[in-house]
Amino acid sequence: MTAPYGDRLVERERASYLRPTVAYAKNPKAAIVSKEYMFPFVTVVECPQDKMIEAIGPTLVGTAITEDPAFAQALTDATHIDRLNIGPIPTIKLDWLQPHEGNIVEFLFRARAYQVPPKKLESLAGAK
Repeated sequence: MTAPYGDRLVERERASYLRPTVAYAKNPKAAIVSKEYMFPFVTVVECPQDKMIEAIGPTLVGTAITEDPAFAQALTDATHIDRLNIGPIPTIKLDWLQPHEGNIVEFLFRARAYQVPPKKLESLAGAK
């Protein structure tokens, strides 16, 4: 873990922020590997490349630092990785032209239309 590198919460005069937490596992069977936490959290797992795609399992974001075109293609073909970065692309970097990118609200809430006739709206406003 990253605890030896300082406090997780950093408070400054006008802003506070969280330092990322980095968990390390020597193999894909470690308990921490099967968990997925929100940013700022990342798990680094040692795994032979030929077993990596099978070991990954379903994930929201996967980043592969590789120059192996066959491995990059195999990752591209893996449908259980919702968002795939090939190369050193920050997880939080959005491309609005890509599917599933955009406002986080679209992921967290379902779209819903809501209408009230004007007279009902007036009665609701007067009910305060």
